[in-house]
Amino acid sequence: MGRTHFLFIALSLALGTSALANNERKHRPGEYQELSEEEKAAMKEKNRNRMGQWNETDLPPEYHFPWMQLGFIALAIGIAVPFGWIAYKKFAVETDEYNAASAPPTMKKRSKTLD
Repeated sequence: MGRTHFLFIALSLALGTSALANNERKHRPGEYQELSEEEKAAMKEKNRNRMGQWNETDLPPEYHFPWMQLGFIALAIGIAVPFGWIAYKKFAVETDEYNAASAPPTMKKRSKTLD
């Protein structure tokens, strides 16, 4: 390990320990105020009735199924699928013609015997 690495590690340890030593607590354990009996009882009651506080006004909003969006999606698919099918068929015919024209003669004979 080089001299620079050693100096860097020593400096970081020295600065880290001095920063931790300088960190003071904001409150000492005895400085916290005690809760009165009424406050303790109110906190216990609040924790006990956490589920009992739900009433009719806190109901979640009613869910409505998005029928209109679903209808528009079905309409778009119904329009797009026939055009896609036609384009696929034309493309398949063009690729078959291209493959037949560009295939070597031995492949042409084989393809005829397989069909």
